[in-house]
Amino acid sequence: MGLKAFQIIFDNPNETYYGGETVTGRVLLSLNSAKTIRDIEIRFKGEANVEWTETESRKNSDGTTEEHTVYFQGNEKYFESKYYLLGGRGDQIVLAEGEHCYPFTTTLPPKLPSSFEGEFGHIRYTVKVVINRPWKFDHEIKSAFTVISPVDLNTHETAKNPIKQEVEKRFCCFCCESGPLTMVLSLPVSGYVPGQDIPITLEIDNASDVGVLDVKCKLKKLITFIATSPYGSSREEEITLEEVTFPAVPPNNSKTATENMKIPPLPPSDLDNCDIIDLSYYLKVVAEVSRCHSDLKTSTPIVLGTVPLISYQIPSPVEANIGWAIPSGPDSQPQYVDANVSRSNVPDQQTSDAEGNQINKPVYEPSAPTYPDMPPPTYAECMFGPQNIQDAEDNEYTQGSLEFVPRYPMYNFVKQ
Repeated sequence: MGLKAFQIIFDNPNETYYGGETVTGRVLLSLNSAKTIRDIEIRFKGEANVEWTETESRKNSDGTTEEHTVYFQGNEKYFESKYYLLGGRGDQIVLAEGEHCYPFTTTLPPKLPSSFEGEFGHIRYTVKVVINRPWKFDHEIKSAFTVISPVDLNTHETAKNPIKQEVEKRFCCFCCESGPLTMVLSLPVSGYVPGQDIPITLEIDNASDVGVLDVKCKLKKLITFIATSPYGSSREEEITLEEVTFPAVPPNNSKTATENMKIPPLPPSDLDNCDIIDLSYYLKVVAEVSRCHSDLKTSTPIVLGTVPLISYQIPSPVEANIGWAIPSGPDSQPQYVDANVSRSNVPDQQTSDAEGNQINKPVYEPSAPTYPDMPPPTYAECMFGPQNIQDAEDNEYTQGSLEFVPRYPMYNFVKQ
């Protein structure tokens, strides 16, 4: 076709949005010769999909059993829209040689689950542009963007609650019972945000004659995928995210220690507004003991949000974040800042459309909920890296950013 360049460019460089926001950008084409097309169509889509296979044994009529592979799947659609950037009336159009620019816009529904990528399912938001050509294969380009569903820890029912859990174990050897091994896990609050440290305090009182060799605390992510076809089923995936180690405790000794565990870029808990993928986080502590005795264990759920607790730790400003929109007011109620308004003093970047007319391209950030004196977050790529976003609707000619990494809010906390 002589297509030198074909790009989707979002006005928001983070490519991250909240429900109810308007997604804007440009489609850029560069041709090395005039070409004939029918139209240029843009398609927006938000949906969740889960899928996996399982092997089942089925009994045949003759009494024998046979292994069958069952394909489980589930789907939820959140929105879908499309329109023509050029043409659409059935007529053929000749695109001149050179560069062409087509602005696009779409408004997201107000309640959307956060973007999520997992082994057996995803919540994904995409934009695709199709150049429809007569008697030839179509050219397609596709890109994904991140949507965040706010989880404000200040309004969460349990996030402010401190945690204190105590577990005890006694060891028996030749009918003699030793003194107890006691472990107490303490956290100042239950809710945290990416970029924040969880100060984990362990008190271990080892009144037994069995040594504690090693103590590890792990941050775990538990994902539940729920299929609806061919019948209802679910599958769980558990992943260790971070780990800290505490000192050993010899027999008839006690130790108290605090270790900080930093939260990496991760999606918020629960994945609100999605019914086929559930997400939770918890801390698991294992005290490995000597000899042949079983280990002492405890665990506690925690909440990962997108807005930190103002009563616990306030994030510090990040120099790279210019043009903050920090509201002021007599109380500490959250405010959702319209970034287009908050950045109104920033000059628009300018570009040109296909006819050479100037197009103002606003510079803005996602309108995250924030509080007085709380700087907004940065947006960091998920710790699990890129995922391929090709699906059954794409063809061999689909190009673009097909390796996608969701971005999640990250806060900067400076140790006092």
